[in-house]
Amino acid sequence: MQYRKSLATLALSVALALGTVSGPAAAQTHDHGNGAATIELTLNEGARWQGDENMHKGMDAIRATMAANLDTIHDGTLAADAAKEIAAGVQAQVDFMVGTCVLAPEVDEQFHLVLGQVLEGISELESGEAQDGAVKIVHALNAYGEHFEHSGWEPLA
Repeated sequence: MQYRKSLATLALSVALALGTVSGPAAAQTHDHGNGAATIELTLNEGARWQGDENMHKGMDAIRATMAANLDTIHDGTLAADAAKEIAAGVQAQVDFMVGTCVLAPEVDEQFHLVLGQVLEGISELESGEAQDGAVKIVHALNAYGEHFEHSGWEPLA
């Protein structure tokens, strides 16, 4: 547990140094937020990072939640109560992934950049900025798919 927290602290420090953490995400305990346009992920020497089953399970669940709500996200009609439900469901998956995290340090650091953007999106969903929050989470999911090996992963449009 202490090992995971120290990795989270390290990744947050890296994100802060890169200037990619902003807003409420910077104050949360296990996150590394950054805006959709500033996510600074890298590949593993040209290859996608290898995660674990728990990471895949959590990301699949977040993707399913966002995919089920894409129409209202795209047309800008995502209601505040629906946004809060989405935020709670996505937060539960983030909590699951953080609680079961056993990733190698370099994979963990990269993955937490994605999680930071997801957490920032959650914060916006909860605070009434439903459209912006949902878009941030979708961007994070697509960045994840570009940088992490995940069999069957499909980007969201």
